[in-house]
Amino acid sequence: MSEAKPIERDAKGIPLKSPYPEGVSVVVLYSAMTTIITAIGIIIAYFSSYYTDAKVTTASAKIAIISEYDLGWLYLGLFLVRQLMLPININLGNARKGSKAGLPDQHVYKVMGAEGSKLGYVLMENEGVHGAFNRAQRALQNYHENFPGVVVQYVAASFVFPFEAFVCMLVWQISTCVGAVGYTGNVDGRMKGRLPGYFAMSTIGGMVAIIAFKALS
Repeated sequence: MSEAKPIERDAKGIPLKSPYPEGVSVVVLYSAMTTIITAIGIIIAYFSSYYTDAKVTTASAKIAIISEYDLGWLYLGLFLVRQLMLPININLGNARKGSKAGLPDQHVYKVMGAEGSKLGYVLMENEGVHGAFNRAQRALQNYHENFPGVVVQYVAASFVFPFEAFVCMLVWQISTCVGAVGYTGNVDGRMKGRLPGYFAMSTIGGMVAIIAFKALS
């Protein structure tokens, strides 16, 4: 288990090429991905949770309670918290692109002291069993980073759409596990099974957006 492809590096160990595609703006790339995935999530949420008369009747009774206590703003805030991570991700993406630091590296360390300037940068081992361990650890950290936001939205959405939110949460969890195993194998393997998880996560967000809209309208 190692890097999917040998990476050419400079004298200090930094990859010669950025992990981002050449000629593509990070702002455009991240904004387009976020917009598309969010829109698809809202559409899936609407047609799976709020489309039939029976589901509208059941959901409307619960949304009325949320509206009565003026909690539509809570739901809108939960939706926006996830969406407004975009500027932070763009900032990180631009910094990573400029540094050319690849995955799973999250930091670039320098050996300090008089002789430090003669040595290369300190990066994660990405070969053999130690590389597999580093990637597995990074996969776990990815899970920890996403877990709070996903769970808070899941709990909120479950008040109105309990079964649909449960299915989405289950898909997200399974997708995350598949992606973690793939990441352990190699960096490119992290994308295995991730797409269903992205859409499941955005569908939960779509449910929260629908509740917020209906409660505030």
